[in-house]
Amino acid sequence: MIWLALCVAYTGFEHGWFTFPDFVYEEDGLFESATALALLFCAALLFVIGLGRAWRHDRRLGSVAVLMAVFCGLLFLEEISWGQRIFGWSTPAQFEELNAQQETNLHNMFFGYNQLIRLVVALLISTSLIYRRAWIRGLNRIGLGELMPSASAIYFVPFLIYAHTYDELFEEVVGVFLIAYAINFHRRLATEARSPD
Repeated sequence: MIWLALCVAYTGFEHGWFTFPDFVYEEDGLFESATALALLFCAALLFVIGLGRAWRHDRRLGSVAVLMAVFCGLLFLEEISWGQRIFGWSTPAQFEELNAQQETNLHNMFFGYNQLIRLVVALLISTSLIYRRAWIRGLNRIGLGELMPSASAIYFVPFLIYAHTYDELFEEVVGVFLIAYAINFHRRLATEARSPD
């Protein structure tokens, strides 16, 4: 339901069907800040899971969860341009020349290719969700089957595919998905820990 509301709200805003106050969609506004906070939350939760329940369950699983936490942390730093607008430093010359928004981040250096990159990411994630059983079988061979999201994550696919056409919406939808994934991962490991051997 959250994904549907995000898609409708953002699409309506982009096409001028309705308007929102500036603080909602402006740079570092509510929408963009929510994405950053979602990524930070996921990084923290996956880090705790990785060093806690996942590590106790299987060290390989714990290690991958920590790597996922680091990846979410890097996405968070990219989303806030590594703190540039928070701390107010100027953009280094190398970034200013290459970056579409003259900011200190990498993801705005691929201007013109962003939609293609988002489509590839959307298709990779969607394919793994659609062919979930095959992915689980493959991951089980290396002891990482628990990494796959629950079967209900299939509902994420249409939103992900739709959102790939909008830069900020795609980031927001992925952020919401990552929160749902991290919470579900935590719950599944907690349930397995309580289950008798």
